[in-house]
Amino acid sequence: MKPKCTMAVILTVALTLTAASAAAKTVKRVLLLPFAAYSESGQEALKERIASSLASQLGRSDRLAVIAPGVAPAVSEGSVAAEEALRLGTDTKAQYVILGSATQLGSTVSVDVTIISVDRQPVTQKIYASGTAGDGIEQLVARLARNISELILPEEKIAAVIIKGTQRIEEPNIRSALASTPGKMVSKEDIAADVKAIYKLGFFSDVTASTEEDSRGTIITFAVQEMPTITEILFEGNKNLDAKELKKVLTLQNRDIININLVRTNIESIKTLYEKEGYRNAQVSYKIDEGPNNSAVLRFTILESGKLYIKTISFEGNTAFTDEELKAMMETSEWTIFHLFTDSGVFKEETLQQDLQKITAFYHNNGYIDGKIGEPEVVSDAKWIYVSIPVTEGKQYRIGVVQIVGDTIDVPREELYKGLRITKKDYFNRQAIITDLDYLQEKCNDEGYAYAKATPEVNEIRHEQLVNVTYRIDKGEIIYINRITISGNTKTRDKVLRRMIPIVEGNITNRSKMKTSYMRLSQLRYFEEINFQSEQGPEKNLMDINIQVKEKATGMFSVGAGYSAIDHLIVMAQITQQNLFGRGQTLSLNASVGSSTQRYELSFVEPWLFDMPLWSKTDIWNNLKEYDSYDLDTKGIETILGYPLFEYVKGYVGYRYTVDNVNNIAETASKYIMDQEGQTISSGVTFSLVRDTTNDWMFPSEGSKNSMTVEHTGTIFQGDTSYTKYSANSSWFFPLPLGNIFAIRGRAGYIHGNEGKEVPVYERFYLGGINSLRGLRSVGPVDESGDVIGGKTMLLFNAELIVPLLKDAGMKGVVFYDTGNAWESGYHVD
Repeated sequence: MKPKCTMAVILTVALTLTAASAAAKTVKRVLLLPFAAYSESGQEALKERIASSLASQLGRSDRLAVIAPGVAPAVSEGSVAAEEALRLGTDTKAQYVILGSATQLGSTVSVDVTIISVDRQPVTQKIYASGTAGDGIEQLVARLARNISELILPEEKIAAVIIKGTQRIEEPNIRSALASTPGKMVSKEDIAADVKAIYKLGFFSDVTASTEEDSRGTIITFAVQEMPTITEILFEGNKNLDAKELKKVLTLQNRDIININLVRTNIESIKTLYEKEGYRNAQVSYKIDEGPNNSAVLRFTILESGKLYIKTISFEGNTAFTDEELKAMMETSEWTIFHLFTDSGVFKEETLQQDLQKITAFYHNNGYIDGKIGEPEVVSDAKWIYVSIPVTEGKQYRIGVVQIVGDTIDVPREELYKGLRITKKDYFNRQAIITDLDYLQEKCNDEGYAYAKATPEVNEIRHEQLVNVTYRIDKGEIIYINRITISGNTKTRDKVLRRMIPIVEGNITNRSKMKTSYMRLSQLRYFEEINFQSEQGPEKNLMDINIQVKEKATGMFSVGAGYSAIDHLIVMAQITQQNLFGRGQTLSLNASVGSSTQRYELSFVEPWLFDMPLWSKTDIWNNLKEYDSYDLDTKGIETILGYPLFEYVKGYVGYRYTVDNVNNIAETASKYIMDQEGQTISSGVTFSLVRDTTNDWMFPSEGSKNSMTVEHTGTIFQGDTSYTKYSANSSWFFPLPLGNIFAIRGRAGYIHGNEGKEVPVYERFYLGGINSLRGLRSVGPVDESGDVIGGKTMLLFNAELIVPLLKDAGMKGVVFYDTGNAWESGYHVD
């Protein structure tokens, strides 16, 4: 197909039809007599302008032959009587005579027109119009000409516009592009423009126009032929990018009507994708292969050319910082030998522009307030790309006097000064100012001034190279929370969300509490998105807060398998619902079966028992584990209650009842193990104190978690065992660039028997395995027979570097260092 050639033929046909139609119609002669003009000055100019302009406008119609005033017999100055006009019309064989007057008062021009029909005496019609002087006269005369034409040539008024040939394209899409509409006068210029406009829509291969008259006027018919429907999109010549990647950037799909405009847009998208991958000179063309039933295959042909890499990145004009220092901030980089594994050397325009913004911000944050980064010069040859970046540094400015002025709040000025970042900088730092503004506004917001503003005033002392900074506070009035609405929670009950947020209706607004609310809702892990929006309430000092959430699936079912040197093949299964019935409760069932281990556990968590912030958890389990010298079969139940004591601090108390059965003891086992053969009942309580500031309970990236626990069995709690166990844990997480996390952990433990009873062998401290000393097993004291019997004291330290491998899959890699041991007594760090 060659759409441009087709268009030329179409326009020729359309114009020919219009001209032929006009030639076959009767032309009406119109005598235009001189208008009388009334004005304080320039009457002749006004009269001449209106007469010539009206003659020109009426002469555009093929159906009117205008006899201009100069052609008509001489008439006296001033108005012409109707009898005289009729006589002049008869003498010139005109069917209509037009006469009138124009009056200008200031900037307003009004025109009275009389139209006399010579053939149908004494029929006269009058038209009045007004407008502004100057350029407005042309618009005024154009309106008059249209009204005159409608009266003289009623058959030339468009009665209807018909669209023929559409199948899938809706008519309103075509009509919105047309200048010819019912009620307007027929214009060959409009019809020609309409044909072009329809064609430019891009959906049609043929467009023609025709006209016919009936008793209502003129009917214009546009006949169109739609472009074919895409049945397949193919790519040719693409060796470095596969079809799947290319189709992702296309807006055209199968079953779409081919639109040439969109085809060209898609070509640019393909070129952009190639540029992002380093193929700057890729060329793309298209071809349409028509098939039966107005179908077609859209074929993109790609000439990829060679992949170009950045050879050098250089800077011009930089003296304060070296090229290497500036390049270190950029994501765009020069080609290196590792380009097969990284994006080194790949040129991306969008990335380069972001890099320029980083460098500009770096200069502004180091005192160079006039620092500018110019438009980079990017040149290439057959093999390499060369990037040159112009830099204008200017002078470096130090920080002078820093002041806080304006309204006062409850926080003393001295404390506000201590929290400023700019006072801790030697040189002017734009980012520090932005941070300070947010800090000051937050302090105001926390006291209820929700619309408080902090604005900076920067005074440059050029000759001293100093910058004085003044922060002006305008706190406004105190704003109260009117309503808090929650939407989007189709499953989760409102109270589950409301009990997590510290903001309350009727209280003053508080930005810190808003942040806390967002953090707590995020930690629930029930939602994909959480948005807080505030708007004006019913009164000026009231604010409505809208919390919009988007829920995600909270049920989880997983099946897995693993292998370890201890348990060999292990099969695991877990089913968990973290938001049971939308109440925020958690119910989970876990099972793992290996050659030496079987574990089954049912767990239920109620985070708000009795609608109080009283956390509760109940576990029921049945475990079977085979040790080297004995087997341990454990059944038990435990209930724990937790309550927040301070911010980030919770206290826990629990009761535990277990039945432990030591059996299948080896003949070579130690006497200590043999003495514990049989069933033993343990009954006791645990007390824990936990401080948790981590940002995620499952996969934290910052914050810390510290805890101390005391477990006591026997004595007043009865049972067959009696011991007290003390343990302490401390974990710290530090975010690093590129999503990496550094974590350190420490654990310590101590246990002793009570009432003269030995500590059960299975309650002692054993180290080894994935949760303590990785790569080792059963680390601790041994008895005379060589069996590991566990320690009464324990110390363990871990250091980890957690690296994201596949972010979408949640896969991480860990580089770790573990050290620790268990002893019969004491802590032997050596």
